[in-house]
Amino acid sequence: MNETDFLIRGMLQKENIRFSFADTTCTVTKGVKIHDTDPVASKIFAEALTSAALLSPLLETSEKYSIRWDYPHGELQGIIADVNASNDVRGLIKQAYLMDKPHSEDDIFGKQDGFIAITKSKDGKILNSGKSRAGLANPAGDAGFFFSVSDQIETEIVVAVSFNADPLKPIKRCCGLMLQAMPNCDLNLLETYRNRMNLDEFRDLLLLEIPIEKQLWTLLEFISREKDNIVYEFGASPGFTCSCSKAKMKQALTTLGKDELEKIFQESDTSPKISCQFCHKQYSFKKSEL
Repeated sequence: MNETDFLIRGMLQKENIRFSFADTTCTVTKGVKIHDTDPVASKIFAEALTSAALLSPLLETSEKYSIRWDYPHGELQGIIADVNASNDVRGLIKQAYLMDKPHSEDDIFGKQDGFIAITKSKDGKILNSGKSRAGLANPAGDAGFFFSVSDQIETEIVVAVSFNADPLKPIKRCCGLMLQAMPNCDLNLLETYRNRMNLDEFRDLLLLEIPIEKQLWTLLEFISREKDNIVYEFGASPGFTCSCSKAKMKQALTTLGKDELEKIFQESDTSPKISCQFCHKQYSFKKSEL
């Protein structure tokens, strides 16, 4: 396993298809440990966090994607992930324990379709937002479907994850690849590539532990049957990084209003604490601070 995560961005020049390829093993490991997810939930959470990381090259400085997967009729219920142009990724999963639940996709994701909503913002201001059906029982696939339908940019995202028996290092490997059509792309050829990406053989290649650039060439050659058609560069490395702060938590608390805050202090023997839902860091406040 690589000691640090990485992301490579580039183009298949002849086909005019851009791609991003990422190893998110460390990012996902940190996320599943923070949220104490069981193996079933960990796999789903890994797909969501990796999908967010793969989208980072689409962002410019100070921009951010906020992604929400909602499966209201399933045991999973939902996932949230954020990513910025620096590939700082954070996320939460509403149900961290799914192994004791029924294991069919219908039970986990719901028999009725959920939805995925993605908002792009910059410095706190919304630039655009959209929403589409999430019916693939796969957060990565649903994210690709969103861009294909909502933004009308044909996109495919595939993520593979493997596990260790060690609870301190639960994720053995997690990698993902995104293909996205650029103007004048041959969409029939892209569809062929997308079909190859969804083969089990391709997922096995995603989990190969070989030198980074050799793995990239192996993956893209498997998809396109060529190896002299690629330009690429290393992009911002992904990492599970939360943007919470005491100042932000204070602002959240003060929205409750004076009467509600007075009640909280009356019912608490110590200074009340508020926990960040993404990283579980706790912040405590004295009455004088509010």
